[in-house]
Amino acid sequence: MHLPKFRQIYNKFIAEGDKVCIEMLKKQKYAISNIFITQGNEQKFAPLIKEVIDIVAIVTQKDMEQMSALKTASPILMLLNKSEEDLNLLADDSKSAIFLAGVQDPGNVGTIIRIADWFGIDMVIRSTDSADFFNPKVIQATMGSMVNVDLTTSSIESLLPFKRNIYGTFMMGRALSETKIAHNGILVMGSEGKGIPSDHEAYINEKITIPGATSKIADSLNVSIAAGIICSAWKG
Repeated sequence: MHLPKFRQIYNKFIAEGDKVCIEMLKKQKYAISNIFITQGNEQKFAPLIKEVIDIVAIVTQKDMEQMSALKTASPILMLLNKSEEDLNLLADDSKSAIFLAGVQDPGNVGTIIRIADWFGIDMVIRSTDSADFFNPKVIQATMGSMVNVDLTTSSIESLLPFKRNIYGTFMMGRALSETKIAHNGILVMGSEGKGIPSDHEAYINEKITIPGATSKIADSLNVSIAAGIICSAWKG
């Protein structure tokens, strides 16, 4: 299940690590197929697994190490059913979103989901060429926040019927400090290397930028760092 082809064939994904699995168990946004816990850790998770005890298997440390994608295997690993939300949730005019346009690094995608959770942004939408939400590295980087943010895959054109103000990050644009982002707006983030694709620009109402010092050497910001700065100004 760590490989994309198996996630697609079986429509399942793996979550591991205490924090991620605890949030998955508490909220149960994703249907749980199996839970694996290493011997000696049963009591640690007992209050959370008592209602799903029939799908819990106790395994050896060696078995867990073979299943895990982590350098150091955690005491719990879960197999869950993949599912995404309906884009039509944006029909609720109070909801805001981040759209990821070609953000391929899974660590950045996961971190942006965590940022959305922190600042109360309702939805993260990914283009088909962005990292899969159910990539193990994405799941780890969310630290459990994916249970608290609506996730869906769509195109930027599909946002138009919801009549939102759409903002995009560019090197040349209005300074963030001079920009008022609508509470229910949609923020488009592109990859650090390529930025927002040129064919997306026609859908963006306002270009914004994060000004840097005149003496800076850096020519860009990591996309998740940029998202955090913008979301703090937007929702903080």
